[in-house]
Amino acid sequence: MLFGGIQKLTLVDYPGKVAATLFTVGCNLRCHFCHNPEIVLPDLILKHPIISEKEILDFLESRKDFLSGVCVTGGEPTLQTDLLDFLRKLKKMKFLIKLDTNGTNPDILKNVLKNKLADYIAMDIKEPLDKKFIYSDISAIKKSIDLIKKKALI
Repeated sequence: MLFGGIQKLTLVDYPGKVAATLFTVGCNLRCHFCHNPEIVLPDLILKHPIISEKEILDFLESRKDFLSGVCVTGGEPTLQTDLLDFLRKLKKMKFLIKLDTNGTNPDILKNVLKNKLADYIAMDIKEPLDKKFIYSDISAIKKSIDLIKKKALI
């Protein structure tokens, strides 16, 4: 996993939990209102320090008696090829997991849900679905919405 930042303590990112927020590097969208361009835009990523997975896990291990949850956000975490393995490591450490996604990778989201690797999922819908300024594949967004809605009803 590639991380561009960590909020070591948050009381707002995971409702009702004391958590840490991890910011993954890279995103497949180019929103004009992006609040993390330094970990999204390729030319800025090169200038931004990367935090290793080991550093993240070592920090979380040192705080596992204090933190109840971990928020994995970005960028876009579902672009990380080792996301599922990383979430398994967090589960093994007994953390509750909140995954923030833009919804463009419903197959990854489906695997996260199927394997119960997130306790809370938040999806940002970046624009009305009848517009095409940001999204190139509205069907992927709709699939992700359906997956989350079905999971919420269980």
